[in-house]
Amino acid sequence: MQFATPRFTSALLCQQWKEETASLYQNRKVMRLIGEPLSEKESEVVASTFIEANKRPWPAQKVWSITCNQTQAFCGIQMLCKSVLQDTAEIGIILAPSMNGKGAAREAMGALVEFGLENLNLLQIVAQFEKRHLATKRLVTQLNFKQSKDSRFQPSKTNLVTYTFNR
Repeated sequence: MQFATPRFTSALLCQQWKEETASLYQNRKVMRLIGEPLSEKESEVVASTFIEANKRPWPAQKVWSITCNQTQAFCGIQMLCKSVLQDTAEIGIILAPSMNGKGAAREAMGALVEFGLENLNLLQIVAQFEKRHLATKRLVTQLNFKQSKDSRFQPSKTNLVTYTFNR
């Protein structure tokens, strides 16, 4: 379950990137529109849980590390989590702060959408995020997601918005 773009490779998250993944969840700036930053211990549990989930076959949640093809540096993570709805998954991405504003999210997440459609036979991909997260809104719009009015995708929290990509 690996795929690549001209600049990035996404491979299932493994022990090699556990510390970097945990550090994303501890970073106040990264977490500002996601939730409260996690403690070191909590973030290590989250990263370990992702790595263990990756050992199970799809439709278990999958989390990919994003690395730079040129330098092999860690750039972030992205994930797909199977929905209760058939042929649907929720998508998410968290970039290392050094990657913001460089088109990395669009390139990496675009490749994940394509991977989900072509290799996991998804018909619909859902993105939910904080309404104030304008960069994410721009990203999903650039990737041809459309704001959803479907009651099945209405978030329980009123500060979230839902966008969907349909094959």
